[in-house]
Amino acid sequence: MLGGCDALQPGGALLYVFSTHHATPEDGAFPDRGEDNQPRVFESDAGWNITLVESFVTIAEVTLVSCSGNEHPLNMFWGPCPEDLRVEDLQTLTVAGRKVDPGDYCELIVDYGQYTMPVIEPGSEDTRHRVPQNDAVDGTTVYLRGGAALPGQEVPTEFELRGTLSQRVSLDLSTVEDGSPLRIDHTEDFPKELTISKTYDRFFDGVDFSGYDKREIEDELTAVLEAETRVQVGQEVLIDPQ
Repeated sequence: MLGGCDALQPGGALLYVFSTHHATPEDGAFPDRGEDNQPRVFESDAGWNITLVESFVTIAEVTLVSCSGNEHPLNMFWGPCPEDLRVEDLQTLTVAGRKVDPGDYCELIVDYGQYTMPVIEPGSEDTRHRVPQNDAVDGTTVYLRGGAALPGQEVPTEFELRGTLSQRVSLDLSTVEDGSPLRIDHTEDFPKELTISKTYDRFFDGVDFSGYDKREIEDELTAVLEAETRVQVGQEVLIDPQ
């Protein structure tokens, strides 16, 4: 319970939401699948060596939900965020934020949606997001371009996948702080931080590139994204103990 002058003063804290990506953990660690601004290279569960030459995932909206069910849309800094998966793994990108009232928050809703190319010059003050140079990214929620080859295969099978479906992902915050909901106190010394993380090497699970249905894979991209999205407090991504 709040008392005295504190009860009469506006309270709460700034909340910032970041986004990042990584490969599926192995032996309790995140494996290195490519340097900064370089393709991601990994082996699929079906034995194909995948090289992601270009890859983007777009977060369109983020909403914080209190434990009582009230929704609080966050301000998307510089609009929908096209996350370039070639950026160094686990490097965080600022996505959204706002001043949040004191209380307990049990859910974060992430809306993945289609990216629209901005009519601005890259690097201008209107955006700090990296603007894709490939026009094919426009209108996609997930964009993946690269090649796949079996061991010993000299010429890879090239692919370009354009996932255009939207996907709403509900992330549980009810136990995110040592078993308790995300708590915003009346007075906070520092902004609160949440980081959305996702894998990039699960999109091709079960895919046989020797005879695959491109449209079928594209229709499943956002479903995979939903299954592979996590949220944690702070900017350090920890491996899910489960």
